[in-house]
Amino acid sequence: ATPALPAGPHGRAVLAELPFGRCDAALLDRLAGWSEAHGDGDLSLTPSRGVALVGRDEAAAETLRREAAAAGLIVDPADPRRAVAACPGAPACASGGTPAQADAPRLAAAFAPLARRGATAHVSGCPKGCAHPGPATLTLVGRPNGRYGVVPQGHAGTETDLALTFDAVLERLESVRDPSGLRDAFREPA
Repeated sequence: ATPALPAGPHGRAVLAELPFGRCDAALLDRLAGWSEAHGDGDLSLTPSRGVALVGRDEAAAETLRREAAAAGLIVDPADPRRAVAACPGAPACASGGTPAQADAPRLAAAFAPLARRGATAHVSGCPKGCAHPGPATLTLVGRPNGRYGVVPQGHAGTETDLALTFDAVLERLESVRDPSGLRDAFREPA
């Protein structure tokens, strides 16, 4: 996401990513209203789980960006939420053992120093890994008991014996400033 793209013949585009790819009908209505009030009235989906809005001019584009930011959408390319994929999790998904969607913003905040270094994270409510089927720098896999299986440098289907509460995951992340330190932070004590 970028604050605004260069002006084209029909205005200036603003990209707003949906945090963790989620949106409800009320937010879509708001986006449509902003586009009609300040732009060309169109909403275009982007490959990065977001929406492109076109402001009539630079001032209108800035208004669209401010509205999107105030609604919690991602308009800053450095936003650490961009580095975290999350499925709906429990209770939205019957397979979810953990509230992945609710835990994702807290993980993104704790993960920010690693995200700045290119690291990625995946919060999955179960081993299916629907939100991010490939490996991530850190993958958390929901268990039926509410804990997360912790998989450094792997994907949701990777077997792991390390299962922690979400708060314990955040505690271990506090000391990690470089992605190479994840394995040590999540090593089981001997």
